[in-house]
Amino acid sequence: MFDFSLNFSDPSKNSYYFPVIIGIATILLIIQLIILFLKDLNRDAQDPNISMDKTLQNNMSYPSLLISKKNSLKSRYLIAFVLTRSAMWAKAPYLYTLFMTVHKFTFAEIGILYLVDAVVALIFGPITGQMADKYGRKLFCHCYNISIILNLLMRMEGSRFWAYAAQVVTGFGAGLISTTFEAWVVSESEKEFLGYKKEAERFRKNLFVKSNVYDAVTSILTSIILAFIYSYFGIYAPFWVSIILSAAAFVVIEKLWDENDLLVKKSDSLKEQLKGAINELRKVDVLCVGIIEGIAMACLNIFLFSWTPILKQSTPGGMNVGFIFTSMVLTMIVGTKSYEVLIVYLHFDYYMSITGCIFLQGVLLFLTYYVDSFFARMIFLSLFNGLTGFYNPLNSIVKSNILVEKYRALLMNIFRIPLNTYVIVVLLTLRYMNSFTVALIAGTMCFIASGVGLFLVIYLVCFAPPKKEDDIMITKAIPIK
Repeated sequence: MFDFSLNFSDPSKNSYYFPVIIGIATILLIIQLIILFLKDLNRDAQDPNISMDKTLQNNMSYPSLLISKKNSLKSRYLIAFVLTRSAMWAKAPYLYTLFMTVHKFTFAEIGILYLVDAVVALIFGPITGQMADKYGRKLFCHCYNISIILNLLMRMEGSRFWAYAAQVVTGFGAGLISTTFEAWVVSESEKEFLGYKKEAERFRKNLFVKSNVYDAVTSILTSIILAFIYSYFGIYAPFWVSIILSAAAFVVIEKLWDENDLLVKKSDSLKEQLKGAINELRKVDVLCVGIIEGIAMACLNIFLFSWTPILKQSTPGGMNVGFIFTSMVLTMIVGTKSYEVLIVYLHFDYYMSITGCIFLQGVLLFLTYYVDSFFARMIFLSLFNGLTGFYNPLNSIVKSNILVEKYRALLMNIFRIPLNTYVIVVLLTLRYMNSFTVALIAGTMCFIASGVGLFLVIYLVCFAPPKKEDDIMITKAIPIK
């Protein structure tokens, strides 16, 4: 039997973590029951202002003729997305070990490796975004999977030269997984739900929830399976698994995805595209959302970099990283499910929700700095990760609504410039700071981002011109073929 008492003196004992994990799982179960209840209410609801036949009344989520399109696009995207993310999760935990054991890099040299990655991503991010808009998002989703295969083959060669070359390839493809994939599915949803703007938005709300939950579950399953594979077959085994998963994702994208309708002419130069994107950035909502996303992504990267050393310095005993990772993934799912309740069903305001989320993340980082307790810091960092699970799908739906299709991938990569800049600064100054100082700076940045969000809310309420309703409502029966 498990001992569920809290052991504050030695967190390395498993009994310390079970109450936390079971508590988070209980909260997740309660939220899921609330979602099921709200789903039933939503299914029974009927808007008296919209005239519909019984077929549409029985399916309030999507007009009947769009169900097959909705299911097809969702499945095609999620299969490729999960395979690609699995390839990332398979290799990520073992890169540091590869650098230390095979290449014999020192800690300082590994820092230089990551610096190369960040510099290349800073330079090539807008360029790859521009090329994706110009030559096709499907093509550059292919490029991401090819970049994983190439950089892993280079790293496994064992040469220091090829290790640095692999970091250049990694930097080139760094932003594609979080920009081009999303840009592709948003464009396809607009095409599939042509004339049904609200239905397209509802589809994306649910899709981004599912993609975040699937990503979290995939990270747990991949970590468990790869831990056994690594134990039995050695350091190279996880990288071969990652290569196989990337190749599978490549095949799925090639066979199941269509290329987006390209709105950028191939004769348009990078300068012309940048000029068009900068004109879009002059819009207050686009600029503010871009600033918030850049800061939020930078703080998330700081969190991923610093949570392990912060917790290690907070405990007199050992630390079970596996249980902590499990609790953090569970809180991320809780955050995503909370998004489903508040945004999908209760229709909370997008911008107020983003502002509140980023502000709370700043509070948690400050508490992590000032509260000297392992248990408290573990809770704070888990909650930070949970708020990330809330923020990610919310941010995706906001971007899908405000970014112009012609420059979508380019703008999303421009938003990543603050992230890459800050990572470079942190890597260059890390020797002068500890993990707690880095967390404190990240918390301050969260407060700055929440201030930008508050300004955006005030602007939209007081100064923004009212937008015309351009969604086509269903006003007559649609025949079923």
